[in-house]
Amino acid sequence: MDFSRSNGTERIQNAVESVFLFNYRRLLGVNYTFMIDMDEEQAAPPDLMAEIRNEEIREANQLAERKEEMKKEEGKRDESKYERKEEKKEEEKEEVKKEEVKKEEKKEEKKDDSKYELSKYENKGSEEEKKSSPKAQKRPKVWLGMPASLNFFNNNRDIRKIRSEFDFLDSLICNKTTEAFDANVSRNRSGSPKIYDDNRVQLNRPGHEDVNYINASFITLKDFNHKVIVAQLPQFENDSFVEDFWQMIYQEQITLCYLMVPDKALKNTPTALFKDEFGLYQYIGKMFINNRRTENSGDPKEYTIEVLPEGNSDAVMCQVHHHAAWQHLQQPPKTRPMIKMIHQFLTEKQVQNANVCVVSVFGCGRACSFLGALYAINQLNNGIEPNICEIMKDIKQQRPRATESFVQYAGIYAVVFDYISRKRGSKKDPINKDINRFIDELNDLTPASSPNESKPVF
Repeated sequence: MDFSRSNGTERIQNAVESVFLFNYRRLLGVNYTFMIDMDEEQAAPPDLMAEIRNEEIREANQLAERKEEMKKEEGKRDESKYERKEEKKEEEKEEVKKEEVKKEEKKEEKKDDSKYELSKYENKGSEEEKKSSPKAQKRPKVWLGMPASLNFFNNNRDIRKIRSEFDFLDSLICNKTTEAFDANVSRNRSGSPKIYDDNRVQLNRPGHEDVNYINASFITLKDFNHKVIVAQLPQFENDSFVEDFWQMIYQEQITLCYLMVPDKALKNTPTALFKDEFGLYQYIGKMFINNRRTENSGDPKEYTIEVLPEGNSDAVMCQVHHHAAWQHLQQPPKTRPMIKMIHQFLTEKQVQNANVCVVSVFGCGRACSFLGALYAINQLNNGIEPNICEIMKDIKQQRPRATESFVQYAGIYAVVFDYISRKRGSKKDPINKDINRFIDELNDLTPASSPNESKPVF
């Protein structure tokens, strides 16, 4: 009797039944259950930065192509004919994409079939060959956050749950003192939430009018070994406020600064925060601010700013990352720039021990949401399932109005889910498809109104 043939038939039947049961469970809305066999080889996690760079290159090429096509079409009177051509092109592209997807799926099926056929004829003698093979000795690194990320998706794939979390956070009240804020109203932007006395940043040297106040707060996060400051964008009507900002950067040895600020807040102001062209510098009070590097072709724009007080020789080199597209009360229009900044922060050696300052116009919603996403992804990379509600509650206890709107809060989840999807790699993976569908749902949320100002601010 041919036992190998009968066993092979049974294995094929079992595989078909497993696929059927998996798809049937998904149709019933049953959460995924996952087991990772550490004895089997796992797919190596994708190169996240390479993927992001490729996406940026594709977008730049597409933009250049569109501009070239517009030039060729200039002067044509029949605009409707041009539009029909563009529609046909898009339809043809979609058809080509569909054909490519079908081809890739067939290739994957063939690979799976060939792997299965080979496994039928394995014998004990082949084990020695595997040991001697260098490929068999090298096992790809598995992302430590894989199990935690899958649990995170299963437990948070419900917009109603996310909404209830925001309502809970928005209802919290805190009675900490805000005496320094109240005594320095002119040094705060109009409409700023009050900052707490117990964790505010104090300038070591008395500033103008012998004041050591600046609208900035230290944020402490569990098992996160970085000095973190959340700060308000200084008012540019007064040089001394900008000088105080750079004094804080120097005093606290901040080597990494994230600006979540629209371009219009930085342009056409009496005083510039810094010169955005390479080689230009300025003196602001007693502070020397020099642009040592500019890379403004991507998103975020990146600068290296030399900060040196008068009478000192040891400057602080501060990397400034400026993301301008994120609007007030909304979520980031694209998650990719957020992931790019967070991934660089968590992986690049030159910033692994950095002291960090996150700046937004009022130093609350956008700055704190970015910090919340960064900390959640850091937990995932350490194999810990993050609790976004608890993270933002902790931040809100240290910086008022850390969550300003439901849409902004949902944006934190969108960033974390997109990071998970990118780390998993394959876009055809059924779990990734579900993750990306849910990200689309989060991105489709409309901006909520501002919080009720009559309610006590936590």
